[in-house]
Amino acid sequence: MKRIAFSFLLVLSAGLLQAAYTPLNLDSIIGGTYRPAPVPAIYPMADAQSYAALSPDGRKLQRFDYKTGALKETLIDLDKAKGESLKQMIGFQFSPQENRLLIWETRQPVYRRSWVTTYYVYDRKRDRIEPLSERPDQRNACFSPDGRSIAFSSGNNLYIKRLDFGSELAVTTDGLPNHIINGTADWVYEEEFLVTGLYDWSSDGQYLAYLKFDESNVADYTFPLYGAFRSGKEQPDYYPSFKTFKYPSAGGRNANVSLHVYHLQTRSNRALSLPVDADTYFPRIRFTRKQNQLAVMSLNRGQNVFKLFFLNVKSGVATLALTDQNDTYVDPAYDAIQFTTRYFTYLSEKNGYRHLYLYNANGSPLKTLTAGKWDVIRYLGCDTVNNRFYYQAAKESPMERSLWQVDLKGKTIKLGTEDGSTQAVFNSDYSLYVKTNSALNRPPRVSIVDLKGKEWRVLTDNASLKQALNTVSPNRKTFITVPAADGTPLNGWVLKPPVVEPGKRYPAILLQYSGPDAQEVVDQFSYNWEYYLAEQGFVVVSVDGHGTGGRGADFRRSTYRQLGELEAKDQIAVANYLAKQPWIDGNRLGIWGWSYGGYITLLSLTSPHHPFKAGIAVAPVCDYRYYNTVYTERYMRTPAENETGYNANSPLLRAGSLTGRLLLVHGLADDNVRANQSLDMAEALIQAGVRFDTQFYPTSNHSILGQTYRKHLYHTKVEFFLKNL
Repeated sequence: MKRIAFSFLLVLSAGLLQAAYTPLNLDSIIGGTYRPAPVPAIYPMADAQSYAALSPDGRKLQRFDYKTGALKETLIDLDKAKGESLKQMIGFQFSPQENRLLIWETRQPVYRRSWVTTYYVYDRKRDRIEPLSERPDQRNACFSPDGRSIAFSSGNNLYIKRLDFGSELAVTTDGLPNHIINGTADWVYEEEFLVTGLYDWSSDGQYLAYLKFDESNVADYTFPLYGAFRSGKEQPDYYPSFKTFKYPSAGGRNANVSLHVYHLQTRSNRALSLPVDADTYFPRIRFTRKQNQLAVMSLNRGQNVFKLFFLNVKSGVATLALTDQNDTYVDPAYDAIQFTTRYFTYLSEKNGYRHLYLYNANGSPLKTLTAGKWDVIRYLGCDTVNNRFYYQAAKESPMERSLWQVDLKGKTIKLGTEDGSTQAVFNSDYSLYVKTNSALNRPPRVSIVDLKGKEWRVLTDNASLKQALNTVSPNRKTFITVPAADGTPLNGWVLKPPVVEPGKRYPAILLQYSGPDAQEVVDQFSYNWEYYLAEQGFVVVSVDGHGTGGRGADFRRSTYRQLGELEAKDQIAVANYLAKQPWIDGNRLGIWGWSYGGYITLLSLTSPHHPFKAGIAVAPVCDYRYYNTVYTERYMRTPAENETGYNANSPLLRAGSLTGRLLLVHGLADDNVRANQSLDMAEALIQAGVRFDTQFYPTSNHSILGQTYRKHLYHTKVEFFLKNL
């Protein structure tokens, strides 16, 4: 009798809980209803007391006081400025003297990080806007150190605009699509080295160093561009057009890359040489504070030897300043190599964890700035007056992100006391910073803070988001630890349905990415479609397996030469662990992932004795021989060097072993994980007699962007899991 009464109370309380909150709407989640409020991009001004930001309508660029938020001045007012008439500004760049600005009102994407635009130059003294150049498709514009010239690229060539004279110089003339690129990264450099412009000014503005890519012998990839019926033309073309670009696949030929320097006074180009192999990568070139000294960062094709050269562009003499090598691979944080007049910084894993090291201006080791069994996540810069260095670290847990200061004496100070994850953007003298702090279930608070911890101003505390979250289900994520197949504890989180009835078993879905050095399980806020899945009665779980970040070099590099092997085993081990829980239905387990996560989904479903009933793979790698040279060879070496590793973890070769229901999704305009991978996977599954579902997006790239496409995609995924689990 007591048991019956208890059950009645549980059912009653469950009903009251469901009545107390508003059911989630999937379109609202996708549309950003539960997304943190955006904060305008802040540009730190040279005076260290103020910053510049665009007005919400993009018509004004204004300067504000950091501490009070008071408007100090309007730097640009499009309603009043003379010269060119612009509708808005979506971006800006100050000259070093802050007397001129580059501004742009639109931009068109090229690849993931690159874009082209029409730049305009604003002269603050004359209050006048003028076009930078009449040339089309301008990109990567940059002021010279004296602010009197601007280098930019157009049509695969480099140009210099001399502002005092209004003249334009052609630095190069041999640029040709799919053949020669000057000063701009080719596709694989942009995608894997996270760089778009590859040129730099000398400190006196007399030299412009740049890389030249000859990609004539790199393999072409061509894909159709659909959607002509909605092109808006009076008579649309009912045949697709085609896009061709250079895509080097694992083991294939890369572009030949050479180093050059242009001298403004003589208007002459000169090739520069270094003692490196012909297929060496140059992820960054950057002039140091020393006159005529160019820092050239090089990486051998196997990516296990990094070298930093100092090259005198006037004499052509090169000096080796630093070497970092490893038995597996070296993956430097290139932008963390920052030069002052006396020293430079470098992040390395040479002692087992990613730490910050200091070298003198000639490359001799000075000091180990950080040490311990934890990783520096990001180097944030240096206060050169007080010799203090700032960084973000996963010091107290692989899942947290905290801010730290260290000086030359080794004195370390933690900035802030909050838990969760904290990010910082410092002002120009490192006395103040914009702090963003959030936790797994706590929306971000963005504020202006000084080094003593005083909060001067709150930019947003996301009060409206907190209010919106109070109207929906109170269920939230909680951290868990799950054993891997080899017993290694793995970090994860779990999100349960709003009401978990005693004795009832629920289907579970694993959400994972699993890629090298990536992390899904971090103590920071996000509110995505997993909450909608939970409200539909699913338990959602995410676990970071072997190879993921925040746990040191050994854990991160455990997947070397065997991408997918341990990661899929980890997800299967997690699923088997969940199946043993009394509130999980072990016969209704699903897995899904995007890109690398899609790859692990396919490997899991093609593994023997896996426990999954259904899986979704979005834009998956299906065989790493298809993927690009830089990424693939870093972790797998070339197919000729590691045929066993490539074959053992190829979903394409294991297609006939796939069990469970699969939804295969891909954007046909994907330039990153090319759609022919999924198309070939589909063909292999058909040949093997395996039934599966597909969803292709004819005009979408790797990210399947846009509200229309995202809503279609996520509704498709939800319906698939509701039907098959």
